[in-house]
Amino acid sequence: MSRKSLTIAAAIVVAALAGLWAGRHLPGASAPAEAASAPHAEAENPKRAESGVSISPVERERAGIATAAVRSLELQAQSQGIATALPLQELIDAAATLASARAQADRATSALAASRRDFERLRGLHAQDRNVSDRALEVAEAAWRADEAGARSAQAALDAARAGARGRWGVVLADAMAVDGPLWRRLAAGQSVLLRVAASGAVSGAMPAAIEIEAPDGKWKPARQVSIAPIADPRIQGTAFFYDTDAKGIAPGMTLAARFGAGEKQAGALLPADALLWWQGRQWAYVEEEPGRFERREAVAARRVDNGWFVPGFEQATVVSRGAQALLSQELRSTVKVGEEEK
Repeated sequence: MSRKSLTIAAAIVVAALAGLWAGRHLPGASAPAEAASAPHAEAENPKRAESGVSISPVERERAGIATAAVRSLELQAQSQGIATALPLQELIDAAATLASARAQADRATSALAASRRDFERLRGLHAQDRNVSDRALEVAEAAWRADEAGARSAQAALDAARAGARGRWGVVLADAMAVDGPLWRRLAAGQSVLLRVAASGAVSGAMPAAIEIEAPDGKWKPARQVSIAPIADPRIQGTAFFYDTDAKGIAPGMTLAARFGAGEKQAGALLPADALLWWQGRQWAYVEEEPGRFERREAVAARRVDNGWFVPGFEQATVVSRGAQALLSQELRSTVKVGEEEK
């Protein structure tokens, strides 16, 4: 090879090496490639708020997310209680004891009335020229006195049975059993069940005349107060009350939740039935702060009502009425991805 050719080849190699060095070390030389990859990374990870998530319209439609405006509402504060369905056999035994004692008292009263009439008749005849012997008069008087003692004894037994029933079941229920009243007939026929209800929190004064009981199927049914219960619930130190409710679906011995209004009204919002979800032991709702951006808000002290959830202190907003669980899953996935990228 000639000297001139060698010179040209060396110049080409030097130029190539200089270009490679400049591409690696000059400022901003790699910016276009990095900028091109940034949008791709952002597209893979939806924007995340501290307790929420942003999703695209396509993702929203795919997850079946629907929203609804909550309605401001005021409801009376509620207290909770524990209701126990009582066995009917004890009531039947008490009613049978009362009926037997009353029948015995009625028989003794009738016998007393008959023997007294007989004595009065013989005493009148004895006074008319002794048409009745002294012996016959004495026998009649003795029978009358014996029946009188028997009547007192029978009445005492009836009073004791009535006092026992009142001491165990209260005046209202004991009297209903004694006279076969409507309340007792419903219970005896199995149409109603007797509940002993005690408030699980501090309740001032008597419990209301009407409360609600959560049946085993999850539905709430009304219960009517009968009277104060003479014997408290051993699980809760406090005054208990008897209530009766429809017996359908409730078996003796069941323990059920009770709720009733107590205290001042609370301001809050009515949320759709499917708006709340459980996470980390608390209830949450997703609020749409702006189109496509959802913030998770805690629903403190939420309680079930007939057509949704009442949440005290919840501000008026647009909440996710369907698909909240999908949003939570998306939020948690985003959290995991961000944590991995920061390592």
